[in-house]
Amino acid sequence: MQGKDPFLILLGVGILGVTFFFCGERVVKSPPPVALQNLSETPPPVQKLIEPTPVTQVSTAAVLKTKIDELLVGTAMMFRINSALLVPEGKAVLNSVAAILQEDPASVFEVAGHTDGVGPEHANRLLSEQRAKAVVEYLISKGIVADRLTATGYGASQPISESSTHEAGEPHRQIEFLIGTKGEQP
Repeated sequence: MQGKDPFLILLGVGILGVTFFFCGERVVKSPPPVALQNLSETPPPVQKLIEPTPVTQVSTAAVLKTKIDELLVGTAMMFRINSALLVPEGKAVLNSVAAILQEDPASVFEVAGHTDGVGPEHANRLLSEQRAKAVVEYLISKGIVADRLTATGYGASQPISESSTHEAGEPHRQIEFLIGTKGEQP
C-alpha cells in the first residue's frame, strides 16, 4: 500500500497540470462586474419573468354535463311516441347517466323535458313534464338522491335544436340535464 501512495499523488498532480495546461486561467476567471461610470446612470434593464397564463378552472358539474350531453346526443328516442314510458335503449342510456351522476354527489341537476311543436302546447308541456319526471324516478331507482334532481317540462317552448320542421322534430323530443351545485338553482 505504501508504494501506491506516491503514485496516486503524482497521478493527481499530473491530471491537475494537464487540466491547467489545456484549460488555462480562462476557465477559472469570471468577467468583472459591470460598474456604473456615473451614479446617475440607469442600470441595465432587469429581465422580467414571464407570468404564467391563468388556468381556467372547470367545475366538476360542467365536466359531468359534458359527459351526459355526449351520451344523449346519440340517443334517437328515449320514450315511446306520445308517451312518457322509457324504451329499453333509453333505460340503457340512463344507466350510464346514473353512473356519471355518482361521480359528484354535491351537484344538483334539473332534468328538462322538451318536445316538438306538433300538437297543442299544453299537451306538449304536460308530456315533456311527465317525461322529465320519468327520468328523475328512474335515476332515483338507480341510487341518485332525490333532492339532487328536479323535473321540469318545457314542451316546445325551448327547443334543443334550431330546426322546426316535422322531420327535424325528433331532436326536440329529448331530455336535457342542466347542472348546478347545491345551494343554487340549476
